[in-house]
Amino acid sequence: MPATATVLGDTLPPGAVSGAEDAGPPGYLGPCPPARDRPHRYRISVHALDTPSLALPAATPPDVAAFTLSGHVLAYGQTAAVAAG
Repeated sequence: MPATATVLGDTLPPGAVSGAEDAGPPGYLGPCPPARDRPHRYRISVHALDTPSLALPAATPPDVAAFTLSGHVLAYGQTAAVAAG
């Protein structure tokens, strides 16, 4: 997403790409712990890159995208969340 983006809504800002997630489909499914399961912990990371685009197709697996972006990271931030089932 562009550096000018300050919030994320229901639609991506111009220039943003929604890639594949670990479960396979593109996009973000959000936390999905099974009903009545123990709380699940989620780590959310945001990376500032030295390039406006990695030029990867949306179907790129997350591990390949992570490897590709690893050489372009200028800074990053993380936060954690807990979701109950």
